[in-house]
Amino acid sequence: MPDTTLRQITMLRLVPRREPGITTEQLRKSLADRDFDVNLRTIQRDLVKLSAQFPLTCDESDPPRWYWAPHAEAVTLPGHDPLSALSWQMIAQHLQPILPRSLLREIEPHFAAARGFLEASSDGKLQRWTQRVRLLPRTMQLMAPEIPKDVLDAVYQGLLEQRQVEVEYTSRDREQPIQLTLHPLALVVRDQIHYLLATVLNFTDIRQLVLHRMNSARLLDEPVKEPSDFNLDDYIQQGGFDYSNGQKIELVARFSNAAGKALLETPLAQDQTHKQIEDDRIEIRVTVNDSEQLKWWLMGFGSAVEVAAPGHLRDDMRKAAEELAQIYKAS
Repeated sequence: MPDTTLRQITMLRLVPRREPGITTEQLRKSLADRDFDVNLRTIQRDLVKLSAQFPLTCDESDPPRWYWAPHAEAVTLPGHDPLSALSWQMIAQHLQPILPRSLLREIEPHFAAARGFLEASSDGKLQRWTQRVRLLPRTMQLMAPEIPKDVLDAVYQGLLEQRQVEVEYTSRDREQPIQLTLHPLALVVRDQIHYLLATVLNFTDIRQLVLHRMNSARLLDEPVKEPSDFNLDDYIQQGGFDYSNGQKIELVARFSNAAGKALLETPLAQDQTHKQIEDDRIEIRVTVNDSEQLKWWLMGFGSAVEVAAPGHLRDDMRKAAEELAQIYKAS
């Protein structure tokens, strides 16, 4: 391949996706670092030729700065094949909520290129796959709350760059917002809700703050102070999102045959055991976190489950059932 062709391909890769762009002098230095020793005049001619074939543009600053036109389709070498195009389409459908906003802007042209490849493909199986595959939660599908764009940008960038974020936050039990300086640690998306795990000011306890209750957010220059022992997977495993008291219990619950069989296919834990008992029910024994999430889950079975142990959980379930009975009795 001629050096001119290699140089121009390299130039296409060096031109940034968005403003403020790159000057011809910056391009010359970057090319020189890659063993392409050419003068500014040659680079200017190359840019003019390339902009006739590719969506490159320059501003009117002095010196001019070059960048790809907004929403320009990504140019990939090699180009998309069916597997790569389908992979990008799946990323676009399922991973966008957890991608950094700055990265999302950068890779949007790749999403567009993948869509274009699939739409132009003569292989109908590819289009069929994107139309016939979905991920669904078991819970009721709720509408996602609206999150201000500046909040998303600041929080995602703070998490990505390990910088503090100042937010105006209105908690559920307050009417007036408060100002908080946060140290972003992790992000969890659960049932359409974006949870930011963070510490506040110089405190070390980890708090969960939902992004849709942030009225505004501002990225700060100060670095995040992260607890040395923080690990997101450990936090989740230890019941951080189960609202647990930190204790383990042996749950003994008697399920209707239909509900019990489902738990045989998808056990609660590795140590789960079961046996068939009277009334065609299935008794499950398993070690789980003692948590509010466990209670909510059990209550969702209604009369299809009876908690036998531990005693305090059986009492909680009985009390909830009695209160529910009184509500329906009163009406």
